Amino acid sequence: MNYDYSITSPIRGMKFCSVDTKKNFKVAVISARFAFPLTGDIAARALLPFLLKRTCKKYPTLTEMNRRLASLYGAMLSASVTKSGESQILTFSITSLEDRFALDGEKISSDLTDLLLDVLFEPNLTDGAFAQEDIEREKRLLIEHIESELNDKRYYAAKRCNEIMCENELYALDRYGKTEDIQTIDSVRLIKAWKEMLSNAIIFVSAVGSMNTALVQSRFEQKFENIDRSRINDIHTEFITVPYETHRVKEELPVKQGKLVIGYRAGMTDPDDNDAAIKVMADMFGGGVYSKLFTNVREKMSLCYYCSAGFNSAKGIITVQSGIENENEQKAIDAITQQLNDMKAGNFTDEDLEASHKGLTNLINGVCDTPEGIDRWYSNQMLDASIETPEEYVERICAITREQVIAAALMVEEDTIYMLAGTLTEEEETDEN
Repeated sequence: MNYDYSITSPIRGMKFCSVDTKKNFKVAVISARFAFPLTGDIAARALLPFLLKRTCKKYPTLTEMNRRLASLYGAMLSASVTKSGESQILTFSITSLEDRFALDGEKISSDLTDLLLDVLFEPNLTDGAFAQEDIEREKRLLIEHIESELNDKRYYAAKRCNEIMCENELYALDRYGKTEDIQTIDSVRLIKAWKEMLSNAIIFVSAVGSMNTALVQSRFEQKFENIDRSRINDIHTEFITVPYETHRVKEELPVKQGKLVIGYRAGMTDPDDNDAAIKVMADMFGGGVYSKLFTNVREKMSLCYYCSAGFNSAKGIITVQSGIENENEQKAIDAITQQLNDMKAGNFTDEDLEASHKGLTNLINGVCDTPEGIDRWYSNQMLDASIETPEEYVERICAITREQVIAAALMVEEDTIYMLAGTLTEEEETDEN
């Protein structure tokens, strides 16, 4: 569905995106994202969003903050930390009913904007410092979250493959930093990270819904009037077109099912380099139930419990993940390699290409099913030179030809094979991911 959108640059280093959803949804989303290079005090920046969103100067306790959110028709305030290429992105988002559903005609979007800005600009400080009790709580919660991610062995194996594959690149660093760095975070580091967020980060503000987006933009502009934005972060992701060498690493953990992950370089020089063709190729290779990895390696050969390929255009890598029995390791590697070689040789039908076009079209169009999806779509392009609508991307995807798919496949080179072998026997098997 086509929605009216606009992109402006109201202040240095900021993009403001407004999307009018033409009253198709009951809720609206306002978000602010702050991007940094994956360098410096990654840990302090990672902790900052979770600390800021709990309280602010105007609502200094969690009870008062929750009461305020409840008064805004059950608004939800969230924070997250992600990694895009070799950048760390801090996200603050607030969601509630659209203005037209307010019982007394109040402008909910105006109040949502003010609350989000209070969180960003007026933190709950005492004598210029965050409360140590709050810091310790958020440190503990973040470390627990990191540990829970690592307990997901599928996630762990993919992470280890990326770390090995990009050992000498910033991309190998975790978006949350190192646990030992989190443990030593204090208020001084957090205050420094907060000031740098407002002064130096690349910023993307998004307002999605049927609201007065000009008012939202104006409020953000006013808040940044007295912020020195003369030194904006320079964010650059290193793209490796051809592997320097091929790595093969095997590790063991007490799990039953082995995890095989293969990392490939896609031959890209930047995020836009042949991205649509590589997207289609990776999808045909291992993206859907019509892909080669699913139909052949998983279904016909029964070598894997799951087997799929993912394409990361922000770094120019393709990753194949599979769950296997330890004894099938080499068979699975050989089978996966053969499917890629078939893509390079053009051993696929026009129907396969059409299935990918349709599958990707449905997937991309699905982002417009919710305001949150629309918000993520445009915000995920915050570091790109230009912004593309879902419809424009679909058009590029569907224009990809057989010859372009083969050419894209021929650029793909194997970089790293990582095997997480399980040491548990059938009798010792416990719950695992």
